[in-house]
Amino acid sequence: METGHIGVLDGIRAIAVLIVLWFHFWQQTWLMPYYPTPFLAWLGISAIDLNPIRRCGYLAVDWMILLSGFVLFLPHARHRLEGTPLPTVWTFYRRRFARIVPSYLFAVLVMFFLALGSGTYAGRTDFLWRDLLSHLTFTFMLRPDTYLFSGINGVFWTVAIEVMFYAIFPLLGRGFEKKPLWTYLGMTIAGLAFTFGYCLQKADLPFYVNRFLTFLPVFANGMLGAYAYVRIAVRARRKPIWAVLGTLVAIGSAIGILTVFEACTHATSIQAFQLAYRYPLSLLYLGFTLGMCVSARPIRALLDNRVLAAIAAISYNLYLWHQFLIVRVRIALGCNSGADVAAMGVQTQWMLHFESLALALAAAALLTYLLEKPLHRLLCGRDMRILPQTNMGESNG
Repeated sequence: METGHIGVLDGIRAIAVLIVLWFHFWQQTWLMPYYPTPFLAWLGISAIDLNPIRRCGYLAVDWMILLSGFVLFLPHARHRLEGTPLPTVWTFYRRRFARIVPSYLFAVLVMFFLALGSGTYAGRTDFLWRDLLSHLTFTFMLRPDTYLFSGINGVFWTVAIEVMFYAIFPLLGRGFEKKPLWTYLGMTIAGLAFTFGYCLQKADLPFYVNRFLTFLPVFANGMLGAYAYVRIAVRARRKPIWAVLGTLVAIGSAIGILTVFEACTHATSIQAFQLAYRYPLSLLYLGFTLGMCVSARPIRALLDNRVLAAIAAISYNLYLWHQFLIVRVRIALGCNSGADVAAMGVQTQWMLHFESLALALAAAALLTYLLEKPLHRLLCGRDMRILPQTNMGESNG
């Protein structure tokens, strides 16, 4: 089993980002993914209903978080179990900065000045500066106004969570490398205690649903996944039994993920459901990820292919820009909301989907290869050999 570049992870990252993108696109179009299938009636299938994935696509953000923990800890797991060199702390921080910050700052500044020009901050000078400075310093999630009512972009909160994790990862990585069980338990217990003992007791759940500590168990499961994968790769190599077990685990986990998404559609409180199911859902994400990594070659090819790898390569900028762009396209159509788009008919809904997707992919590709990668080479110089993949659009290997 390859422990350097794991192609399946690229595919999973692309799928997770596309699920989140689909949710945000649905918010702007109200296009319902329900397709009657009379030709399958003989199988007892009258329709294909993808509404649970569409309505609860925001849950895939947790998958992106888990992948980040997985691939960031992968070099540590290889160092522990294979004896490969480990990047220094300075190298880690330099790579994180070079990969994340330039594209993020460019997006923040462009969206801020567009919001400023459109009158979003009219009569709110204090909030204007607070919103901008908190985004430039990744601290906007500390206040309800800059987090929930920002004039810039609501999807940036995930970047803030990642930066918080980067800040303490060298410590967690070393701890997990030396004492994996105790570090895993410490991260998990701390996160669950904060989730159930504090956040779920609050009335204003929208502000508390995405606190950093609630994601700590998700990061821990990602790190556990990297450790388990390398351990399997070192001791077992690729054998038929692992392919069979991996495929079965991946299928079972996929069924579990879909079950949680379906349950989410019936939740009376979306935020309470997210918090309560964040840890068990991350275990299902972990099961699918590990299962696919060790599954049979034809199964792995579903995720380990050039199309998904290309999307994964631009996924960071795709995530940063997709929601902003579809809102702009909707406004250009003269629609104030998804309800207005739906009122114009299914053809308009599909048109908005495809035009926005094409625009988002094109913008992400341009920004990735003309801004992100050149700046990364400039900032990192020769230090470009081993780049851990994260949900923020990085190569892995």
